[in-house]
Amino acid sequence: MELFIARSGKLSQLKCDYAALRVQVSLLKLELAYDRALKAEAQTHSTTHYIWRTRGDNKVRASHAANNGKLFSWDSPPPTGHPGEDYGCRCTAEPYARGKSELAYQTLISGMQDSPNKWGNVAFSRHFYLGEGAAVTLGETGNFKGIVDFYFYRLGKYNDVNAQIIEEARKHPAGSFEYPFRNSYAFSPYLFVLGDATVSGKFRGFVQRQDEMLSISGTVEYVFEDIFTDPSGERQEVIGTSDPAAATQELLDDTEYGGTYYAIVGEWQTSFRAEAKVDAKASRYKWD
Repeated sequence: MELFIARSGKLSQLKCDYAALRVQVSLLKLELAYDRALKAEAQTHSTTHYIWRTRGDNKVRASHAANNGKLFSWDSPPPTGHPGEDYGCRCTAEPYARGKSELAYQTLISGMQDSPNKWGNVAFSRHFYLGEGAAVTLGETGNFKGIVDFYFYRLGKYNDVNAQIIEEARKHPAGSFEYPFRNSYAFSPYLFVLGDATVSGKFRGFVQRQDEMLSISGTVEYVFEDIFTDPSGERQEVIGTSDPAAATQELLDDTEYGGTYYAIVGEWQTSFRAEAKVDAKASRYKWD
């Protein structure tokens, strides 16, 4: 009887192993069929290149948002894969036709080094009381990449800056031009203590016109600026701003609670490229 039970147990295990193997083989067949389908689809594309388009909402993952507006070849996919290949990807591939299609994108060309010791709300507050007013960089706090991603992709300024540069280019017949910009944005959803911070920048580059299209290239320099101050928000309520320069010394002393305000700064640079229609009304890139 014991021998029979032992043999029955081994037989049951073999059946389970065989069933698991069949599942793995079926999955492998599905993967191979999917790969063949992708290759077959690639052979039927109407163009050799495409422009990556996202849905433009806050559900787009940062790596895919960075592809938005860029030109790719079907024969050479980006690290993310082609649009729609990654799990849950809703992005699309727009066929590219030179002289007709529009595109605009930026590529980071400066270093973005982050400290492994990432600061949170407590660390920023600690520096307010113990740092003696010493300025810190985004990289030193481990928040450089996080801030850039938040500004570009969560706040949507990547596409906004592209549209602004293109709109400025329409004002120039040809040649070099510059475009400065500056605005304040709420970074508190990223990190509460940051509150409202300023991002400024300047585009420097060239524009050429061919028929009804603009070709634009250049670089964009960005500067992030914030001041950690007014931890309770009292000055904001009393005088409408937390800016230390707008407060009397007495009010400053009363609202800093023994701490010393300090600057938080960061700089980065991107390359810029765009092909856009001269007529803003017919273009996907417009800025009012």
